[in-house]
Amino acid sequence: MVRIIPTALTLIASIPVAAQQVRLEANETLLQVEAEGGVKAVPDVASFSTGVTSDGTSARAALDANSAVANRLISALRAADVPDIAMRTEGLTVRPRYKPDKDGDDSDEIIGYRASNNLKIRLIDISTAPGVIDALIRAGATDLSGPKFEFSDVAPLKKRARAKAVIAAGAEAADYAAALGMRINRVLRVSERSASGMEAITTSS
Repeated sequence: MVRIIPTALTLIASIPVAAQQVRLEANETLLQVEAEGGVKAVPDVASFSTGVTSDGTSARAALDANSAVANRLISALRAADVPDIAMRTEGLTVRPRYKPDKDGDDSDEIIGYRASNNLKIRLIDISTAPGVIDALIRAGATDLSGPKFEFSDVAPLKKRARAKAVIAAGAEAADYAAALGMRINRVLRVSERSASGMEAITTSS
């Protein structure tokens, strides 16, 4: 279960907040409250990555060896019913390997090349993740990272969290106003940071 808290909402944003001027009537008092709204949901996407590193006596040899391993991993993913759109390769690099000196540090003598590549996988059926990871390991994957669980569409969850935050902020403002013998007259601004905040204007009862 994952808790979603809204993080980037400004409902009144025609001018910067710092430039907004609060104009109060003679019988008004500014009340500012902050509240948090959260929802829980089960992630429906699993993503992970694996590194492919290969050595060769030349840059071409290292790249060819790396390509062979990457193709083997992709074939294993396809055999596990992972669609091509759910995988991608990125971050291909080729670097020289140097002969170590007597102290174990790199000398100036190149003894070969090392090619590295990353394969990213994104599964929309998280129940298949264990089988996919096992297939990658058996195919020669190294440096496996993940899975990281995510949501395919976080917008509805944020919408629910925002609604809860606004309701909670309104209730808190009403409690303070009642305790002070006042009432909520108008909402001045609603903004969102790590949690929703709301400012309200109160007037005497």
